[in-house]
Amino acid sequence: MRLKKFLISLSVFTLLSSCFAPSLAFANNAEPTESAVELLPTPKESDYSRGPQSRSLATVIIKGAIKFIVKNKTLATNVVRSVAGKTVANNFAKHYAKICASLNPLLKWADIPYQAVYDAVYRALVNSGVAKGTASQIALAIKEGISWFF
Repeated sequence: MRLKKFLISLSVFTLLSSCFAPSLAFANNAEPTESAVELLPTPKESDYSRGPQSRSLATVIIKGAIKFIVKNKTLATNVVRSVAGKTVANNFAKHYAKICASLNPLLKWADIPYQAVYDAVYRALVNSGVAKGTASQIALAIKEGISWFF
């Protein structure tokens, strides 16, 4: 009986620590008050290309997801809220114009790697003065939201 109680309490502790540990890691990241702004270069298609390839199904899905984000602010905000929570969704809505401006050039690419969406959003937000932690959360939420289309 004692072994059963021990195993149950151990599993509950493991479950709770895995749920709250990542959120505590974000809470401990203190943003510096003054720093030199380092502009990150805009990603180019050549940064990700591995040679001539035919258009993949993933590229078609990613382009459709980007068009969905650009055309449907409210629905895209709801997807981000489902993926990452209310705070990230509010930040997404606040910086929506910057996000759309960073995603539109990707639609001209012949082949869009999955990581390029994250990189484009992150770089655009950081270059516009958004904190790196916030930019990372928004970019990751968009990347995970796009994975729902697969």
